[in-house]
Amino acid sequence: MSRPALPVLALLASLALVLPAPADAAGPPPNYVQVKLGGYFPMASDIDTYDSGFNGEVSLGRYLAPGFAVEGGIGLFETEGRRPGSPVYREFEVIPLTFSIRGVIPSGPFEAYGMGGIGVYFTDDTSNGASDSAADIGLHLGLGGRYTLPNHVFFGLEGKYLWLTTSTFGTDTRLDGAVLTANIGYRF
Repeated sequence: MSRPALPVLALLASLALVLPAPADAAGPPPNYVQVKLGGYFPMASDIDTYDSGFNGEVSLGRYLAPGFAVEGGIGLFETEGRRPGSPVYREFEVIPLTFSIRGVIPSGPFEAYGMGGIGVYFTDDTSNGASDSAADIGLHLGLGGRYTLPNHVFFGLEGKYLWLTTSTFGTDTRLDGAVLTANIGYRF
């Protein structure tokens, strides 16, 4: 991981909050905060026999123009298990710091979106009582939808696929997987 990645992600997230609001001032507020709760489902061949785990995230976003938004988030996901025939039991706990760009299709209070982004993933790998950690860059693509109530509270569902390789205990492990969440948030 290169050291400039973290400051670049922080700069992009903070720029999203200070840029001017979209021209359509009569529409909903341009900023939002949301909580995402759901599951992480390992799919890479390195960990496809591992258990599905918890996924939680808090994100802050801003609509920069109609149909276009940016979002920064921090969260936690986990998985554990062992490869068939291996005596080594491993537990992965990952803290993602992500930045996403979203293409939005609004239809009244409904909204569908596609997203793509990058993140820095801080991984803690525990294996048979020993622990190692790493920080790696990962990518994600996803789709989602939300419904906004008149009081600017919204509910939604989101699914994304993560591509991530981490190096702990001197071994590269692919943590690719699907993340599915139910979301609740507020536009301001």
